[in-house]
Amino acid sequence: MSIKQKVIIVDDEPRNQRIAIEILEDLVDFQVASTGEEALKLIADSPPDLVLLDIMMPGMDGYEVCRKIRENPQAARTKVILVSGRAMIEERLKGYEVGADDYMIKPFDSEELLAKTKVFLRLARSETELSELNRNLDQKVHEKTNLLLDTEARLISNAKMSALGEMAGGIAHEINTPLGTIGMLAEQVQEVLTDEFVDKNKITEMNQTIIDTVKRVASIVLGLRFFSRDVSNEPFQLASVNQFVENTLALCKERLKNHKITLTLNPIPEDLKIQCRSVQISQVLLNLIGNACDAIDQLEERWITISVESQESSVQIRVTDSGKGIPEGAREKLFQPFFTTKELGKGTGLGLSISMGIVKAHQGTLSVDAACENTRFVIQLPKAINTKQVA
Repeated sequence: MSIKQKVIIVDDEPRNQRIAIEILEDLVDFQVASTGEEALKLIADSPPDLVLLDIMMPGMDGYEVCRKIRENPQAARTKVILVSGRAMIEERLKGYEVGADDYMIKPFDSEELLAKTKVFLRLARSETELSELNRNLDQKVHEKTNLLLDTEARLISNAKMSALGEMAGGIAHEINTPLGTIGMLAEQVQEVLTDEFVDKNKITEMNQTIIDTVKRVASIVLGLRFFSRDVSNEPFQLASVNQFVENTLALCKERLKNHKITLTLNPIPEDLKIQCRSVQISQVLLNLIGNACDAIDQLEERWITISVESQESSVQIRVTDSGKGIPEGAREKLFQPFFTTKELGKGTGLGLSISMGIVKAHQGTLSVDAACENTRFVIQLPKAINTKQVA
C-alpha cells in the first residue's frame, strides 16, 4: 500500500476548505490553514507535496505566502496552485511571477481539481524520486572516487616498491662494499697501533677513509628513508632540486655501475627550489632512470645524462639516454596504463602512467622530446603550486 501524499489547503472560508476536502480526501492526506501565517508554520514543520493557496485572505495574501514558500529551500519541490474567485489575467501573471505552478478559479470544478492535483502530485513524486536517485548516484560516485583514489595510491606504492625491488641487489652491494672497506681499515688500524713506532699520518689517512665511507653509507640510507616515505597526504613544500636528485641517484648508482652505464649529472644550482612533494618527483625520476637502464642494457654505447634547467616560472628535468629515440607509434601510447615496450614479464606498463599522474598532480607535464636524436624524457614542473587546484 502506497503512502498518500500530503496537501495543505489554505483558505479563510471553512466552506471552501470542506469542498476541497470532499474532492481530495480519498486521494491525499491533508491539513488546513485559515491564514498565511498558519500555512507557513505547517510548511516549515513538514513541507507538503502540494499547496492549494487562496489569494484573497486577511493579513498575508496568497502571493506573499507563495513568495515565502519559494524562499524556503526545504519546500523546493512543493507545488503551489493559487486559487481565486476571479479569472483576471493580471492575477495569473502575478501568481506565476511569485513562483506559483498553476492557477484555479473558485468555486472548484471537482474533475478539474482532481485532475490537476493528480498531475502535480505525480510531478512532485517524480522530482522526489529523481532527487533520491541523484543522492544515491552522488554517494556511489563518492564511493567510486574513494575506491579509485585508494587504488591509485596502492598502485603508486606498488610501483615505488617495485622500483626499490629492482634496485635491491645493487643497493645491498652498494652498502656491503663500503662496510667491507670499513672492516678492513679497522683491522689495519689495529695492526698499526701494535707497532712500536706508530705512524700517526697513516692512521689519520685510514681514519679519514673510514669517515668518508661511513658518509657514503649514510647517504644511501638517507636516500632509502627519503624514497620509502608515504607522502600521499603531505602538503607541497619548498624542496631543493639538487637534494632530491642526489637522493634519487644514491639509490641507482650501483645498478648503473653493474650494467656499465655511464651516468652524468650536469651541475644543478644549489639554491634552485620548487614547491612539490619531493618523494613523488624522486619516484618519477627513478622510474625514468630505471626505464633508460633497461632500454640501453644491450647497446654498445650505454650512458644516461640528467640535466636541470631553471626557467622563469618552471623547472625542466631532462633524462637522456644513448638510445635512438622512441618510434612515433609507441610514443602515442607510451603513457597509457599497461602499455609497455619491454619484453614479456619484465614490465607492468604502469610506471609511466603513474609517473604522468604524479606530474599532472603537480600541475606539470611529462613528455618525450621527439626532436632529440637520442631518447629523452622531460619533466616540466612549476616552481610554485596553486594548492587550490590540487586534488
